[in-house]
Amino acid sequence: MSLQPCSPAPVHAPVHRPIPAALALALLLAMGGTATAQPAPAAMPAPPASPAVEPGAVPAEEWPVAARRLAAGERVPMDGRLDHPVWRAAPVFERSVEVSPVRGRTPEHTTRVRVLYDERALYFGIESVDPQPDAIRAPLVRHDLVNRTQDFVVVYVDPIGSRRAAQFFRVSASGSTADGLHTADDDTEDFAPDFDFDAASARTPTGYTTVMRIPYSSLRYSAGGAAGWRVMVGRRIPREQVMLTLSVALPREALSFIDRLQPLQGFELPAEHGFVQWRPTLTLRRTDERPFQQPRRSDTEAALSLDVKWRPRPELVLDATLNPDFSQVALDQPQLSRNNRFALFIAEKRPFFLESADLLISPTRALYTRSVTDPRWGVRATWRGDRLTGSALAVQDRGGGLVLLPGAYGNGFALQPANDGLLSRASVSLGALSFGSVLSHRRYEAAGGGEAGDNTVAGVDGQWVTGAWRLKAQWLGSRTTAHPDAEGRLQRAEARDGHLGRLHAYRNGEASETTLLLEDTSAHFRNDAGFVTQAGVRYAEANQTLRWHNLGPFNDLHLYVFGDRTEDRRNGHTVSQKWAPGVWVTTARNSELSLEFIPEGKVRTAPDATLHAERYWHLWAQTTPAAWAPLAALTLDQGR
Repeated sequence: MSLQPCSPAPVHAPVHRPIPAALALALLLAMGGTATAQPAPAAMPAPPASPAVEPGAVPAEEWPVAARRLAAGERVPMDGRLDHPVWRAAPVFERSVEVSPVRGRTPEHTTRVRVLYDERALYFGIESVDPQPDAIRAPLVRHDLVNRTQDFVVVYVDPIGSRRAAQFFRVSASGSTADGLHTADDDTEDFAPDFDFDAASARTPTGYTTVMRIPYSSLRYSAGGAAGWRVMVGRRIPREQVMLTLSVALPREALSFIDRLQPLQGFELPAEHGFVQWRPTLTLRRTDERPFQQPRRSDTEAALSLDVKWRPRPELVLDATLNPDFSQVALDQPQLSRNNRFALFIAEKRPFFLESADLLISPTRALYTRSVTDPRWGVRATWRGDRLTGSALAVQDRGGGLVLLPGAYGNGFALQPANDGLLSRASVSLGALSFGSVLSHRRYEAAGGGEAGDNTVAGVDGQWVTGAWRLKAQWLGSRTTAHPDAEGRLQRAEARDGHLGRLHAYRNGEASETTLLLEDTSAHFRNDAGFVTQAGVRYAEANQTLRWHNLGPFNDLHLYVFGDRTEDRRNGHTVSQKWAPGVWVTTARNSELSLEFIPEGKVRTAPDATLHAERYWHLWAQTTPAAWAPLAALTLDQGR
């Protein structure tokens, strides 16, 4: 696992689906969590102490988090405080382990977790004790901008219990919120999904307390029972050293950050699972254009959208959308007013496409919902069971965006006409083995009527997890009859077939990390519902990393060698290649530094172009200079 210099930064420091149903009804009420910070209450009485933690000595399964059912008539106040009688009667979980900067160390900052539940929601009450409460960093930030420069707590919930995906809910000491989905297959956090949850924090003389309410309507679970539910609680403490603690020990060789989620003990499923949600949206847009040496043009328009979601049983969710606006986003995520031209480059925020977004993930980006630009309507069915998962959606798209035309030396674009599309993904898990399938079809409309051709992609994939190794493979085949004319418009033409094959091996050890990747993409492979930028090439990549921890002033020190090569399948000519030794370190003040030297890089920009030589240094660094300056970053490239 490695670190990614993205914002908001993840709570951890990692590196860096036959379909049961196919058409649906109506979609999502995904209102980001509301949050408030409350005045400080009186100090809470300390609960009985938990046994001392022996990091790594006790299996995670022996660290269950107990939950208490609320009695009839009991209510949980959403004021951020834990002094209400319902919290005093709840069992306390006090075990925690430091993950960084010193993995396995018993934390200096005590974190106490209480869990309650009723017929509608789960409630988490978290007490964050701090010996220096004045040092707590609690700025008010927009939703999804809670990151490691702030004090916050985070709850991971995996209602299926497979530890392949978990929804996470972050709340800072100020009451600011963030949420999303963590997927184990690629060990990444996706902040695009917004779940309906409520939260509040309150400052206390000994730190701060946090209350979260997570409705079952925001969680995806199986009717098989509550025994499989798993959770994990984390806490960020940014001081001179930015600390991360978890409610369970996480070994370095774990293949994902959610590999050790703990059982939720004493929890019972609600009697009623079904619900219907309606979300009407009114978008007002004003456009003001001032073209050079042309008259000024202004326009105002209003668009009404509707999303509906129906869950008739826990595993099955049916969605429908009518006229969803491309800019249908939370207010904290401003977008370009005319961004439908740039669909391929903007994060997905439309609720219809975010239902169980992890189920669309495969070893390659075979399904990419931002390729659907301006839908008139869409229907969708999603199934999430203990072993079988899948999602299928059908949309009618007005078009107006761009279609990627991948090539060996770059990619071109065609104007995207109106089209009908189908995207589907299904997978089955058999313990260490899992198998999946992908199917997408897009049929284009010609400008003067009739059809302008289509693009169909189908494929299978598999994954095997054993020990510290994760092995993935995928094969995709495509057939395309929609090809660009001289003006860049798609027209029906002779069918062209293509394929993409991919093998990926990853090993995460105690002191090393290994990655091997091979990919072969034929010249005529095209995936208009995915994100493939290069075709007609063979690609190979290898990376070997050696890791040391808590070495002198460094929290982490990684030495690595990375190499890759892309060659033209037709003649074996080099398209690009390089190898690069490098070092990555972390130290105090949230500081990271990465330094690479590329001694011999090569790149060719066209089939008959010169093979250019590259030789340069690449530096990336970030730090937290002061509490009032949470993050400063620098990138520098020097050389040829």
